[in-house]
Amino acid sequence: MTTSSGATLASTLSDLPSFVKDLRAPGAPLPALHYWQPERTGDEDADYRMGRSYFLEAVRASQPGTGMLLPYIVMAMYGHIGSVEHGFLDAMLEKAEVGAAAPRLTDGEMAADRDVLLEERAHEQEMADAIACRKWAPDMMKVCLFAMLAGVDGEHVGAAITMIARTAINGTRS
Repeated sequence: MTTSSGATLASTLSDLPSFVKDLRAPGAPLPALHYWQPERTGDEDADYRMGRSYFLEAVRASQPGTGMLLPYIVMAMYGHIGSVEHGFLDAMLEKAEVGAAAPRLTDGEMAADRDVLLEERAHEQEMADAIACRKWAPDMMKVCLFAMLAGVDGEHVGAAITMIARTAINGTRS
């Protein structure tokens, strides 16, 4: 199978970070990607360090023109935050502290009914506010991100996660 850019599906999958797994059923022709299936050692310190290295791996796979891989990875952590995730997210937030603030998603980029769109926009505004005050209150981004991934305010946090992930990617290019 060939992608629109001419690459084979196998080569495209091999370019993804090691923690992105193809979980397709036997005989299924198309991949069923799970964006966050990291290895874990059971040692909190080692797992934290591994999470930080996974972030670097994700950045390498998120070069210009590769779409929005990083937001998918972070969203796959929703509801499951352990030592590996802490390491990954801390490394991401360090880059977000220096990255150009990412723009909001357009309504066209957000496939949602009116109520969900309003909830997404509220979370996106909360993240935009946290990014805006990062120079004098850097912990606000972390508090906001971890609360969203823990599901404290509901599940419609994709726009906010996309904003912080894009801001972090911008920080890797500074």
